[in-house]
This record gives sequence, structure tokens and C-alpha cells, in this order.
Amino acid sequence: MNRIHYLGIFALCSLSCACSAGGSEAANSGIAAEPLASAATAITPPRSNTVKVASLKLPANFTSYASESIGKNILCHVGAVTGDDGMNQKPIAYAESVQSKQVLWVARLNLPPDTFQSRATHCTSSGDTTFVLLQSDTQSEQTLSQTLLRVVKLDTQTGTLQTQRNVDVPKAYSAWVNEGASHFQWQGNALVVSGNYRLSSDNDNQAQFTVHLNSNLNP
Repeated sequence: MNRIHYLGIFALCSLSCACSAGGSEAANSGIAAEPLASAATAITPPRSNTVKVASLKLPANFTSYASESIGKNILCHVGAVTGDDGMNQKPIAYAESVQSKQVLWVARLNLPPDTFQSRATHCTSSGDTTFVLLQSDTQSEQTLSQTLLRVVKLDTQTGTLQTQRNVDVPKAYSAWVNEGASHFQWQGNALVVSGNYRLSSDNDNQAQFTVHLNSNLNP
């Protein structure tokens, strides 16, 4: 089992031991754009209420899942923050200067609809755009939960959210992407996402998938 899938399952198992599962199962919806407002906090051009770059700090209880170069001497780091109990993951992406090690922006990404927790596991870039992959769980109970995929599109210089869409894996009950940059990368003129999925809650019934998305996250 890869590290990304293990950490997600570990968080679910921890909560399941503490309380009973709640909420209903979410359907693996098709690719649909979400509103852009309030999904990320990032540095913007200087204003009176703008947070200074020097004052940016990472949230407490941050766990890193991956770090990738996104050009212009900038590293993208993705992961999740949890409560003090190590549960209820929420996705985080941030950019860091390679030379100065200064944090340039921090994007606190919203949980996708109908999900219990989520983690940012991969990032890649094309031009002035950074793409982040979210892997989200629908329930706290591992045996009932589905893993749903979503791609978030950010401005590389500011971390500002541009759009986000679910990754549609036809007929999948649950889908996930293993760790490694090769599973989430920009190739030619498309973002290529490759991973595994289940047709049902049967863990033994697995298959592989590959999805290609354009710069607007359309298939």
C-alpha cells in the first residue's frame, strides 16, 4: 500500500475508533466547475490589508505529501493539516522560494462537497499555472468511505484559485492516485492523471485509469 493511501486510511481508522461514522455516501460526480471564491488564501498585489510575505507561516500540524518544482525557482509543497488529535485532514498547498526558502503564499483549500476530509497529494505546473490534486474521503468509517479526486488550478505567482473540477473516473466507486510525480504531470498540452479505482466496495476488484484534462480542466 502506498504512503498516500495509507495516511488517508490511517486518519479514517483513528476517527472510527473514537466515534461512530456519520453522513451519507457521496456519489462520484462528473466534472463540474465550483465557485472560485474563498477557496484559497494567497498573497496578492500590495494593499493596505495584504498580509506581508515575511509574516506567512505554515499552519500547525501540517503533513507534507509531495514537493515539486513549478518553475521560476519556486517549489510547490502539498499536504494536509489536522486537528491536535491528528484527524480531520484539510488540504494545504504552499509555494517556497528555492533560493531564500521564504514562503511566498499559502493556499488553504476547501473540502470538496459531501466529503469528510481531504488532502493535497500532488502538484505540477504549466506556464503560470499550478495544478494541485486533492484526494478526499466521504465518510469517517473506512469500510463505507469512497475516495474522490479533484484538481485545483492556482496562479503560480500568487496562489490565487482559478478553478477546480472533479476528476470523473467512469463507473468508479472509489478512485485514488499513488504517490509519485509520474501519476500527475503536464505532458504536451494536457494534464495527465493516472491511478487506480474500484468498481464496488470490494477491495479485490481494482483496475487502473488515466484521465487527460486541458488547461481549463476539461477532458
